[in-house]
Amino acid sequence: MKEAKYLEIKKRIKKQRNFYNHLQVFVIIMLILLLFSNIIFDFFESHLHNPKTIKWARANIWVNALIWFVVIVIQGIYAFKYKIPFIDNWEQKKIKEFMNENE
Repeated sequence: MKEAKYLEIKKRIKKQRNFYNHLQVFVIIMLILLLFSNIIFDFFESHLHNPKTIKWARANIWVNALIWFVVIVIQGIYAFKYKIPFIDNWEQKKIKEFMNENE
């Protein structure tokens, strides 16, 4: 029983570590976008001559950043044990299935 608890804690810590790694990548990319967004958008403006395409490129970058942020928030909630009951029930069910298979 002690080993099962250890494995569960190890799994939870791995989820948290993965969350922090993902958050670091997000922060670095967002800093690059914020610091160099004018250069990036100037590049688009010099190579694209359709104003609607330029507007789409600006919106696309920030919409994708927003979607990425939402995904990170969900991952954080999941990693720090604020689980949605459906996910927790599914995990417990799968653990029982695998335990019964190995017996």
